[in-house]
Amino acid sequence: MCSSRLAGTSFYRFGSGAYISTPALAFVHEALWGDDMISLLELGYELCGTYESQRTGVATRYQVEPLVSLRALHTYVSMNPSVKGAKKAGRAIRYLADGSASPRETKQALVLGLPMMYGGYGLGIPRMNYEVRANAAARAISGKSSFRCDLCWPECKLDVEYQSKECHEGEARRISDSRRTNALMAMGWTVVCITNDELDSFAATEAIAQTIRRHLGKRSEVYVSDYHARKLRLRRQLGLPVDRW
Repeated sequence: MCSSRLAGTSFYRFGSGAYISTPALAFVHEALWGDDMISLLELGYELCGTYESQRTGVATRYQVEPLVSLRALHTYVSMNPSVKGAKKAGRAIRYLADGSASPRETKQALVLGLPMMYGGYGLGIPRMNYEVRANAAARAISGKSSFRCDLCWPECKLDVEYQSKECHEGEARRISDSRRTNALMAMGWTVVCITNDELDSFAATEAIAQTIRRHLGKRSEVYVSDYHARKLRLRRQLGLPVDRW
């Protein structure tokens, strides 16, 4: 039951006399009912991303339309501050991004981007699948007019690519990846690749995060106690191994 007056679009008409919550209201309700901020963040990335999974009650699919945008979530929460769950939802929104293409990309973004208090590396939430327009030299190398960067810090010209087995196997794909990397480098970009095995390895993730930190020019001081334990806890919450060194 909700006794608050709701602003904005909160329901869709499902049938005669039946309505369902919009994704924005559902996100606020999940913030109220759940006690796990990380699960709420994973839900938010899926709602704003281009994939679906059992988290939203369906079989896993990719390249689908987002159910909601980050801007729409922020607007809805801002319009309904008195609704129970809105405060927690507002905190979560600070660490969301549009455009994640898979659950593994989401996990990678959270591990790298979340503040240290949550067990992340504090590198800042990246832009997801950010479009970079190719210049003449890049077009000559790759034959493409633009590139999609999985995890991107555009202000530092840094592209972190998640190398999934499904999308990066085969000789033709390797050639395409090489041309893409060379084209971005010709425009002054740095490309860092992370494989499935590296994301599953705590030691590999540590090393890659430090490389990214240096490129972003971020300090490495730790401001929270038991930081190592927090990193391991975040990995467990995300379903990532903690014992692969």
